[in-house]
Order: sequence, then C-alpha cells, then structure tokens
Amino acid sequence: MLRFAQLLSGLFVLVLGTSALTLIFAPDAVNLAAGFNANTDYGFTNMRTLGAPLLSIALITAIGALKKDWMLLLPASLYFLFNGSARVVSLFNEQYDPVMLRGLLLTFGLFALSQLALQIFRRAEKKLQTEDAAMAQA
Repeated sequence: MLRFAQLLSGLFVLVLGTSALTLIFAPDAVNLAAGFNANTDYGFTNMRTLGAPLLSIALITAIGALKKDWMLLLPASLYFLFNGSARVVSLFNEQYDPVMLRGLLLTFGLFALSQLALQIFRRAEKKLQTEDAAMAQA
C-alpha cells in the first residue's frame, strides 16, 4: 500500500510540476486554452508567478513521497481542496461553462486521491509507532 501511496504522490508531483513549468516557461500555451486571457506582458508575468507556488508544492510533495511523510503531502491536498472550492464559487458566481466542469472534476478527483494517499501514509506511520512501542516494552 505504501508503494501505491508513493505512486499517487508521484502523480501529484507530475501534475503540479508540469503545470508549474508550463506556466513559468510557456504561459502562451496556457493562456487561451485555460481561459486566462492575458492581454499584456504584465498578465503573462502574473501567470508565471502562479507557477512558483505550484512548483514549491510539487517539490514538497516529492520530498513527502520519498520520506513517506503524510504531513509533507498535506500542502498538495489542501491546494486541491481550495482550488476546487474556488472553482465551485466561480460556478455559482459566473455562468456555467462546460470547461468549468472538466477542471472541477479533475481538481476534486486529485483531492480525493490525495486524501487516499494521506490515509495510507498515516496508517503506515501509526503501525510503525505501535510496533516501536511494542518492541520497547519487550
């Protein structure tokens, strides 16, 4: 199960890292396809700055996957939750667009998978602590 959680974490690193690098180095590719509609150089700069926190979260998640530490996976999980929540707010405040549904499903799907990975890492950590406590008593 730990390998599965690490694979899921690798998926998060891939999604977050790819998104970050695309935003930083090729904002044109994301601009119209994702609905950013940046018209000025400053708009592209704003898009590039969105890549920085995503890259940070990707690196933290990669470290968490290698160390099998659920706390380091938490930022990615919270990112998916808050990103999805913001998309729900947009859904109610703006008119429905089919593009919104794709992002909403993807974001909450990643959030659900991140919760699964978190639970696997937490159970493994608890099991290890229980075994250590049993060995200390013996």
